[in-house]
Amino acid sequence: MATEVWSDLNDALVTDNQGSILKSINIEAVKVSIKNILGTYKGERIFLPQFGSALGDLLFEPMDGSLLDKIATDLKENIEIWDDRVIVSAVESKSDPDRSSVEIVVSFNVKGYTETFQTSSVVTS
Repeated sequence: MATEVWSDLNDALVTDNQGSILKSINIEAVKVSIKNILGTYKGERIFLPQFGSALGDLLFEPMDGSLLDKIATDLKENIEIWDDRVIVSAVESKSDPDRSSVEIVVSFNVKGYTETFQTSSVVTS
């Protein structure tokens, strides 16, 4: 088993056989952090109102190429602001206007690692 450097609650809130919520460690913890940034509206956290992204607000805009560019720019900036371990190399998004959703794939590097990692999320309005 890898040495635990970072940990976070498992985002599926899965419990072990003793009822404790399992942890995500290392790169999985970084992925949880990114998903938390994507899924948090700015202003939602009372004591940290700038935390999060504008993704939820942008989903109400007309779905076109310029919107997808805005989403990519917003996510890259906010992920790198709120998780200083991460350098975002790409944000790909595919819209589904019929469902008012966007599938987001974030490719990123973690400082101190040579690999590029990915995490994905589907966000609906």
